Amino acid sequence: MSVLFVLFVGVVALSFYRGWFALSSHRPDTGSDKVNVNLTVDRGKMQEDAEGVKNKATQLTGNVTGEAKGSGDLTRDKVKSIDP
Repeated sequence: MSVLFVLFVGVVALSFYRGWFALSSHRPDTGSDKVNVNLTVDRGKMQEDAEGVKNKATQLTGNVTGEAKGSGDLTRDKVKSIDP
């Protein structure tokens, strides 16, 4: 349960840091004890960051896949050269 709470707090902190959410308040009217607090969600920023992560992941996995294929070919060549 505490792990989920820590994970939740981390996600909330990250979302405020990345600018996905913002809190704002307005000064109360004179003689009023009420304070208005607004939560703003920037969906465009969230989608922009998600696309950036998706592109970076695709780029990294493409590089790893290409490197794995290249080293696999070299291994096959070495195995073939060992066989009489």
